[in-house]
Amino acid sequence: MPAHPAHSFLSAAPNLQGLLQQAQKLLALQKAWNEVTPKPLAAASRVGAVRQQTLIVYANNGAVAGKLRQLVPSLLEKIQKRGVEVTAIRVDVQVETPPPEKKQKDLTVSHNALSSLEKLERSLADSPLKNALHTLIQRHSDAIKD
Repeated sequence: MPAHPAHSFLSAAPNLQGLLQQAQKLLALQKAWNEVTPKPLAAASRVGAVRQQTLIVYANNGAVAGKLRQLVPSLLEKIQKRGVEVTAIRVDVQVETPPPEKKQKDLTVSHNALSSLEKLERSLADSPLKNALHTLIQRHSDAIKD
């Protein structure tokens, strides 16, 4: 089955037209926000909604929210010049949750690989490589014994 963009499904269903229009409006607002806001602040904030001609912006943390609040008068003027019909900007803090951390894999070295590494270590002259191999062998030898 061929892939179709989400907007083709939304535009095909008459009862979802409003949702499509709202999504397009938010995308346009986000683009305008990114253009008028300093890049580091734009990267740490996002447009949430427009309610009663107030643009609601979500900042990732309090520091970003504080700086954006200081800039609200100039940002409002700039965004109005882009044709956005808002009379105020409200900045709220909404922390973005980071993606879950990947669990570190428990790697084991087989007995054959460990003995090959030990042979290699014995054949090397004193060097950072030999020290690193020694540490690796010790770590995995302890893991095998446990």
